[in-house]
Amino acid sequence: MQLPRFDDRWAALALIAALALSLVVYWPGLTSPFHGDDYRYLLASRDMSGGAFLRDAFYPWADTAGSEIAADHWRPLSWTWFRVQYVVFGEDPLGYHLTSLAAHLAGVWVVWLLARRLSFHPLGVAAATLAFAVHPAGFESVTWIAALSLVGFPLALGGLLAFMAAAELPGGRKRCLYHALALFLITAGLLNRETAVAVFPALGCWYLLVGRRASLRERRAYFPLVPYVALVAVYALASTWFFTVRSDQKLSADVGALENGWFYVQQALVPTTMEGNSLVTGTQQALGVAVLCIPLVALAARRRVLLALSLGFLGAIVPYAMFNVGRGPRYFYFPGAFLALVAGSAVTELVPVLAGAAKGRMAAVAARVGLVAIASVVGVVGNRRVANYVETVPEVQQRWVNDLKRIYPELPDGGTLYVTNVPFRMGLLNGFVLQPTVDYLYPEGTHPVKMFYRVNLEDVRPWLEPDDRLFVFGEQ
Repeated sequence: MQLPRFDDRWAALALIAALALSLVVYWPGLTSPFHGDDYRYLLASRDMSGGAFLRDAFYPWADTAGSEIAADHWRPLSWTWFRVQYVVFGEDPLGYHLTSLAAHLAGVWVVWLLARRLSFHPLGVAAATLAFAVHPAGFESVTWIAALSLVGFPLALGGLLAFMAAAELPGGRKRCLYHALALFLITAGLLNRETAVAVFPALGCWYLLVGRRASLRERRAYFPLVPYVALVAVYALASTWFFTVRSDQKLSADVGALENGWFYVQQALVPTTMEGNSLVTGTQQALGVAVLCIPLVALAARRRVLLALSLGFLGAIVPYAMFNVGRGPRYFYFPGAFLALVAGSAVTELVPVLAGAAKGRMAAVAARVGLVAIASVVGVVGNRRVANYVETVPEVQQRWVNDLKRIYPELPDGGTLYVTNVPFRMGLLNGFVLQPTVDYLYPEGTHPVKMFYRVNLEDVRPWLEPDDRLFVFGEQ
């Protein structure tokens, strides 16, 4: 794709700085062990034949009760990608982490390309690229192996980039090829993760408000959007969200959705979940209101690119807001790309104002240095957050695994394993990940797992059969 050529040196330095800071942020995550849902996918990759695995990944509704990995979410390319990694890396988590990090770096690169395609000022290109590279809210999407659907993120964004290139062409074969490429990349993104639909609001808003704003009264101006609307419809019909899990069990449009959406808006500029701190809460709310006001300000100032991107960012939040199973900062990762583009567009609009207030080459250099300095500070904060996460979640679960194997090198076939003092993350959803973890650790025989509260320990002891085992984490 032909990209606008302006100040290539500074644009290239911005990309290099963003990639370097990404490595700084996520370096501690490379040592993270397997944990949580990782064991579900490891178990399926080890015990299922290649054909059975692919059938379950692509066609799980054929046997809903027997689906090992895809009963709740249809992410066939993600599951297939994990199987490929298992063949290559086996039980070495480093390889999996390297591929996730590579996907994040690819995402940083695509955000940089989008910023240049949108003709941002070099300082705006740097702001967008650095903002996405170091924004700490969604770090778990890169650090946790089970969040392998991250691979779909740069694909979907690449589809948006190809769509923009197609929209700027007058017509003909080349334009059709770019649309085909865009549809292919977005489809690949959807097959990695359903919330790749977050790319469509930005795509539609940019096209209507920027790409074709002068010809919206013409019916033919809307024709290029038809294949993308059709793609959404076909995907909705094909996904297991509708075939194996009723949509009302996953999605809701109620007060809870509004609360979830407000949660993610507040994560935009103050990405923390500190509760009980009135200063942090007040700051989040104030800046959250400011984020909601960006489209209004852009509309009043007739800044169409900023308006389109800010609406695209808010639209990207909607799928996560409607997801009623849970919410968390890690889900901010994909919307974070559109927030970064909003930041780049805002900086581009502010550059003339700043240039008028402080003329001279030194002012431009100071602005660039200041931007990199802020990104570096945020990068260090992100590095500590990732390191703390690895220490308090994956490594704690690894200690649980190590203690269990130390105490019980083998488990009797058919005996029940009663566990308590389970680490918090392992105990979520009634200990959903405990069974696949134990099944992976003890491949011979069957070993049902039952979790109970520590206060009920003496009540559980009389239930133990000869082949049952009791594991009190941290006390054995």
